[in-house]
Amino acid sequence: MNKMIQSRKSMLASDLDGTLLGDPAALDQFAEWAAGNRDSLLLVYVTGRFFGSVVEAVRTSSLPDPDAVIAAVGTNIHKYPGGEILKEWHDQVCNHWNAHTVRQSLENQESLQLQEEEFQSEFKVSYYSENADSRKLEALLQRVKSAGVDAEIIYSSNHDLDFLPAGMNKGAAVAFLADRWRGPAGNIIASGDTGNDRSLFERGFHGIVVANAQPELKTIEAPNIYHARSPYARGVLEGIRYWREQK
Repeated sequence: MNKMIQSRKSMLASDLDGTLLGDPAALDQFAEWAAGNRDSLLLVYVTGRFFGSVVEAVRTSSLPDPDAVIAAVGTNIHKYPGGEILKEWHDQVCNHWNAHTVRQSLENQESLQLQEEEFQSEFKVSYYSENADSRKLEALLQRVKSAGVDAEIIYSSNHDLDFLPAGMNKGAAVAFLADRWRGPAGNIIASGDTGNDRSLFERGFHGIVVANAQPELKTIEAPNIYHARSPYARGVLEGIRYWREQK
């Protein structure tokens, strides 16, 4: 597999909901483009969904088969299509993490509502928290750290709050996978639409923020980020064309 990976020239690491998914006609265009570029392209889905949900999305839409899936906001890296988890990712990051302790430390916090169990995992504790400001988020994080858990938080859409092992996020997972595949980080294009995609743009990858993105991404300005004029998958294609023209 590594020989196949090394023979390809670039990687697209893309979020799904609100990025590739959201406009079926645009997704059809993306699928057609991807089919014509598979010999030179690695395709990785980087999503808040769990692996089974990604498989279902591929089965019921024109989403192309990926080479790998980074699921649950970067906490699991799966081979595709079998779904095997790369345990080395957890071994590298999860030294001082305990999901049960996170929950205990945040009990009775009025600003938090624990998300449904289907959205929880061994490496992700997720809440709903409406319009939390930076001071509140920092206080919650310090509460978890004081309980002995080395964690980081990801807040997106002024609504979704995830507690993850420190150093474990979408951007770090993409970098880990690229290193494992021995691919040059400079040939990675990443696309997204919400705050949980922010780490994709903090690694120096060529970034694409689609036009329908949430304000927390649309306000980011950096040389490695392209703000597409088109939404959803058309915005991803627009961004890919932009970055390829820069080479």
